Amino acid sequence: MRPNCWLLGLGILFALSLLACSGGGGGGGVGTTTFAVTVQGSPSNVKVFVNGIEQSNPNRIELPAGTHTIRVETTLANGQVVAQTFSIVAGTVNRIDYDLNQYRIVTNPTAVEVWAGETVQVAASMRDQNNNPVSATFTWSVRDPQVATVNSSGLVRGLRFGSTRLVVVDAVRGLSVEVPLTVLDFPPPPN
Repeated sequence: MRPNCWLLGLGILFALSLLACSGGGGGGGVGTTTFAVTVQGSPSNVKVFVNGIEQSNPNRIELPAGTHTIRVETTLANGQVVAQTFSIVAGTVNRIDYDLNQYRIVTNPTAVEVWAGETVQVAASMRDQNNNPVSATFTWSVRDPQVATVNSSGLVRGLRFGSTRLVVVDAVRGLSVEVPLTVLDFPPPPN
């Protein structure tokens, strides 16, 4: 009776090894499931990024399991970058609809110049497609904090000569605008 048990055990191990090698038992199949997502909206000539990587075909994006950040952006004639960011779990949605025309963040000024060691106040407001004011909660940041900094109310301080972008984000809608920011290193003109 003992040799039969040994042969049965060997047969089970052989079957399990075949299953694992085929990808069905957890060997080769772990993490290989992907989910398709379509990104569409207005305007249609946008760049689409998934986890920071630009996508060549937003009509069908293959995502592995997990949480992903999808960013849709367009560059305006004044150099500002308008974007909307979505955080999704692959498999829970198959389509993302964006509308970069429904709301917009307006900044004053539209491009920032500040002397090194000086400050300039930047104001921001949210507008709907009919130019009506809409309430928003903004967060402020600078792409390169070695060139300039910004506080929670939009006060920009120039640190050293260079160019970067001031980023204003409405946390409620995931909408953002990036404003060109230049720090000049010559002494400011006398008052």
